[in-house]
Amino acid sequence: MDDTILSVSDRGQVTIPSKLRDRMPAKRFICTVEDGAIVLRPFQSREEFISELEEAEKDWEKNGGLTLKEIKKKYNL
Repeated sequence: MDDTILSVSDRGQVTIPSKLRDRMPAKRFICTVEDGAIVLRPFQSREEFISELEEAEKDWEKNGGLTLKEIKKKYNL
């Protein structure tokens, strides 16, 4: 992965370049500080969660759904 240097504006804002944003479909992130580093993780909105549930229900009706092992792998549980 290529490192990207970002600047913080006088207002404390950081712009994430489009080449990085395009790799993450999320529009909201959870921001934490871990070991002296700022970490952004995608935040799933209520609408995204409901959409994913609806998609899972359709898949379940069609294919019988995912196994517990597949769910754990998909969500890194």
